[in-house]
Parts: sequence; C-alpha cells; structure tokens
Amino acid sequence: MISIRPAVAADCQSLTELALAAKAFWGYSDQQMLQFTPALTVTDQMVARWRSGVLQETQGATGFYLLDDDGAEAELMLLYVSPLHMGKGYGRKLFTAAATTARKRGHLHIRIAADPHAGGFYKRMGARQSGWCRSHWNSAEELPLYRLKL
Repeated sequence: MISIRPAVAADCQSLTELALAAKAFWGYSDQQMLQFTPALTVTDQMVARWRSGVLQETQGATGFYLLDDDGAEAELMLLYVSPLHMGKGYGRKLFTAAATTARKRGHLHIRIAADPHAGGFYKRMGARQSGWCRSHWNSAEELPLYRLKL
C-alpha cells in the first residue's frame, strides 16, 4: 500500500539520500555529485517552509517532492523517486499531488527548473518548456525551465 504524506524533520536525511541516489542514477561523475549535494540536501528549514509529499511504502520513503508556494507562481523545488522504484508511476503520483497542492493554494502555474534528464517526464505531465534558467549548483550551467498551467 502506498500513500503520500507530508515530510517531517526526521525525514531529512533519508530524503537527501534518496535525492542523491536518484540524481546519481543518470551517470553523473563523483565531482558533479559533490557539486549537486548542497542543492539536494533536504533541511529542516526546507521541510518547515515548503509544501511536501513523501511517497510512503511499507519499506519506507520511495519518493518525495518539495513545492515552494510562497510566491506569485508555485515552484517545484525537488521531485525525486528512488532508482529502485522508477518506472512504477510514482513520479506521476508525486507530480500530480504537487500540482493539486499548488492549485488548492490558488496558483495558476508551477515553475520547474528541470534536470535535463527529467525534461521528457515533465513534458509527459503536461508542462511546456518556457526558457532556460541558471542552475542552483553551477551558475555557468543552464537548465531547461518548464511551466505547467494548472
């Protein structure tokens, strides 16, 4: 049985490990993973400030999202699924939950600065590329920027 629940401070370490494992799945080098680590480290402050969803199975957390909905436009900050659970529709469940949360909070769009490997996923979810933005971990890198109309 799977469910989606809000993240709590006690989840931070396991969510960080999950995000790093999911990012590493795409073949990034150890050097690149070191650069990504600060942006993928889930903190108590992030969990307290942002809306969240943790996809929970009997064996533990298998995916999560963090959604910043404080601004005029909601922004999907992180969405990761454990590599062992990719391809099961869990990313879709998490993304749908994040979009539902944003819609209920009065937002008309979600902004997504996506890893290049995730672009196809966001397109399948209905998001459209609206431009490019600077990476959080490398200001010289540009990431595709997507928007989902809610």
